[in-house]
Amino acid sequence: MQPLKLLIVEDDVSSQVILKGLLSDFQLTIVGSGEEAIEQAVNCPDLIILDINLPGINGYETCQQLRNTEQTHNTPVVFLSSYSSLDDRLEAYGVGGNDYVTKPYDVVELRTKIIKYSDSILRQRETVQEVESSHDLLMDVQTSAAKLQSISRFIQATLFCHDIDSLFTHFFKTAREIDVACVLQIHSLDGTETRSTDGGISKLEQEILQMSTNVAHIHSFGNDRAIFRWNHATLLTRKVGDMIDTLAIFMDALEAGIKAVDTESRLLRQVEQLEEQNTLVRNRVAELFGLMNTGLRDAILSLGLVAALDIEDEDHLSDLIDGYSQRIDTELQALKENNHVIQELVSELRTPPPELQGLMEDTGEDDSGIVLF
Repeated sequence: MQPLKLLIVEDDVSSQVILKGLLSDFQLTIVGSGEEAIEQAVNCPDLIILDINLPGINGYETCQQLRNTEQTHNTPVVFLSSYSSLDDRLEAYGVGGNDYVTKPYDVVELRTKIIKYSDSILRQRETVQEVESSHDLLMDVQTSAAKLQSISRFIQATLFCHDIDSLFTHFFKTAREIDVACVLQIHSLDGTETRSTDGGISKLEQEILQMSTNVAHIHSFGNDRAIFRWNHATLLTRKVGDMIDTLAIFMDALEAGIKAVDTESRLLRQVEQLEEQNTLVRNRVAELFGLMNTGLRDAILSLGLVAALDIEDEDHLSDLIDGYSQRIDTELQALKENNHVIQELVSELRTPPPELQGLMEDTGEDDSGIVLF
């Protein structure tokens, strides 16, 4: 720790020499007038030793002006004077003095007083440092808590993102909240898409993303930068700071969101394929029943069981075939309704509850600068 700064205001040269030798373990500034002492106040001395008899303004006036100066408003002042009356002490105290030593002074007494004040100043300085450290720690904790809260909201949002575009939107919204400038690349069923927090992606950043398939899961490099490579997403941060672990949680949430979107997409595509197959089957069944109707008539006639079918027989055969056709159509219709139920359930899963509606509102951010690979 640096030695305390003492400002000695003494016009007598012999006294200056004595004080300089007595207090050599401090950082000393020695001046010979009150005006010079006021000029030195900008250097924020820790303790001032002030003579009363000075050329120009005296020690009392000097002390008053030092007390009206921001840098020395609370700095301890020890008066050093040949005056020894109560009135002198009262006047020194009245202008803001903290202590009073009469000349000729006892060297041991003076140094003891100086040491006492220096110890008090050092304890005060340590207390201030502890308070500042506690404040910094509290601010760090509050900042970390706020960042984790933002990521927690993102995790909630991923539960209701129905496509990759909405994942990008909420990811960058959160990235801006936690002060992370980055480029994000997502690999999904629809292909690979790359965006950044500010809409711009340099050629070098594109090349790094393309060549980063073999880098470690998390790779820090250069001036506060890092790559986070997950199965379905790669994040290139332009300023990572002390957020490696926090961003890893961020990426875990994104990875889960991408998987959910891809799974939903595959499920809905499968439902669409089933719908198409059901339509084809229904059409094919109708066609087969028509052929069967004709085939049965021809078979009955070819067997010679009757020479011809009368109207009643025709109607009975048609009713029989239509009945089976309708029963099969009913079963196929049930499959179609099941597909609709699946679609509704997926839609319901992606609909946030009322308390989270605000979370899913469009951020209004410009997502220009998209690069497709």
